[in-house]
Amino acid sequence: MLVEEIKNELLKEQKGENEENKFYHLKYDRVFKKVVDVNPEVLEKVLTDILEEEVKIISFVPTELPVKNVKSKVNTLDILVKTKDNQILNIELNTNFDKVTKERNLVYYTTLYSQKKLRGKYIEDVDEELEVLHIDINFNESQNEEAKKTFYVQNEKGIKYSESFKIITVNIAKYKHLWYDKNIKGDKTHIYLVMLDANKDELRELAKVDSLIKGVDEEVEKLNADEVFIKEISREEEMKIREQMRIKEAKKEGIEENKKDIAKNMLELGLEEEIILKATGLSKEELDKLK
Repeated sequence: MLVEEIKNELLKEQKGENEENKFYHLKYDRVFKKVVDVNPEVLEKVLTDILEEEVKIISFVPTELPVKNVKSKVNTLDILVKTKDNQILNIELNTNFDKVTKERNLVYYTTLYSQKKLRGKYIEDVDEELEVLHIDINFNESQNEEAKKTFYVQNEKGIKYSESFKIITVNIAKYKHLWYDKNIKGDKTHIYLVMLDANKDELRELAKVDSLIKGVDEEVEKLNADEVFIKEISREEEMKIREQMRIKEAKKEGIEENKKDIAKNMLELGLEEEIILKATGLSKEELDKLK
């Protein structure tokens, strides 16, 4: 019963996207990667928008370099690029950005950072001063949160442990809110970040403003008409739902076990049954079993 309840919750969460006839937007891992493969300039524009300085990509780095369990990651897209300014940028798209995702990403970041000096097979001629920058692009944060945050490893006085390791989190909902709130035609400020979360109609409107986005719109339309591609991405989405089910099921089971532990302690303290039932939310049958 618990598994079925969790599945229904997840399907309910995805209802909005299902109502759009499953049109796969840029925030879907596979779609964004395909678009970037066709035209790397799209990624350059997105990164320039985030970093507020021109970014030129000179090479894509294999994503298997820093991660042994990349297949186990859910709802993230890993793209590693090396720029003309000797930076290695790791870009992640997160449709979920909860505590579990943040901790998992942190493990990924530190693994990549620890291997940044590897040479030969993975990254050739890496400079000792190579900067490793991690960018989390998030789609589920509140528009009331900051648009961009930068995190460092530093002490309580703000002195950085390392200048070459930092994490930038990008709140697409905030950028999108600011864009449509201004409602100024022809203003391209952060248009490429807004593009990432644009649905079918929004992307078409943005394409009228920017020629690069017009090409993106055409590529996205082409991908959504590709039956093989849609079948692959649908299977991927199903795997994500199953993974989320396992996580939520584990959490709920953990909560139930915690309630039982509390009830056991209360029984040992000699508290009345009625008090224990109210405090833990357990049923009388469950409490009787603990006795």
